[in-house]
Amino acid sequence: STAYPIANPGELNELSILPSVNLVFKVKESEATPMNLRLNFSQTVARPSIRELSDVALFDYEFRTFVFGNSDLKVVNINNYDLRLENYFKNGDDISFSAFRKDFKNHIELINGGGISWQNVDNSYLYGIELEGKKKITTKLDFRANITLVKSQTKYVRTRLEIDGGVKNYIPLDEVTRTMYGQSPYVINAILNFTADSIGFNATVSYNVQGARLVIVSEIPQLPDIYELPRNTIDVKVSKKLGKHFIVAFTIKDLLNTPVRRSFKTEEDEFSKDYDKFRYGSSYGLSLSYRL
Repeated sequence: STAYPIANPGELNELSILPSVNLVFKVKESEATPMNLRLNFSQTVARPSIRELSDVALFDYEFRTFVFGNSDLKVVNINNYDLRLENYFKNGDDISFSAFRKDFKNHIELINGGGISWQNVDNSYLYGIELEGKKKITTKLDFRANITLVKSQTKYVRTRLEIDGGVKNYIPLDEVTRTMYGQSPYVINAILNFTADSIGFNATVSYNVQGARLVIVSEIPQLPDIYELPRNTIDVKVSKKLGKHFIVAFTIKDLLNTPVRRSFKTEEDEFSKDYDKFRYGSSYGLSLSYRL
């Protein structure tokens, strides 16, 4: 037997027919203050990347180990269901409430089975609600925000990968039910925007935080899964027109330089030990652009 699989070429040769249906019910017909109820159903796909499909091992400096591709990966099929109620006001404010559900077949996850790789899981789903709105504080200053709450679940048979003569064999171990890979239980975004058109000036401060999300799935029952913990980020952008065509802009990304912390999750739902912890660092940019 060999320790590595034969580097088979990955192949995607699949025709996807993706229907979509949208319905809009006008709860309140008004040009100035409309209220609409929107219903949507659509089918979408997510295709594995070339890196994920490549049956080769490359050293990953973030995980500090080799990451293996998987030529057996399938296309992800997703059914999307959305219900949205939106209301607009005369002063330019708006508010909306949404409920949604997504059903996944062959969702792709990053797994640790003695080596890090990608795999499909048969069935996953998520559902949730979102509240979104815009509030004009003054004629030049407005505030936008959205809050999303999500419940997700994946149910699949955990396997052990064995390689015999370069051929991959998946040995069933047990059935696992857990949260969906990559999905946060909540997401909060907020933007404070100041615009002075008379002098061509704009300033924006944005904030984002997401709940703990599963980033590496353990295929070994004795090892816990790894989650990325919530991280508060603030970005700033200031721009100013110079004459009719030039715009100068200054940006700061990750102003707080918040650390990325990934931790093992224990059976008591606690994050008691870190897998790793690092910072990307704040970045600063100055640009000059010309518009016709």
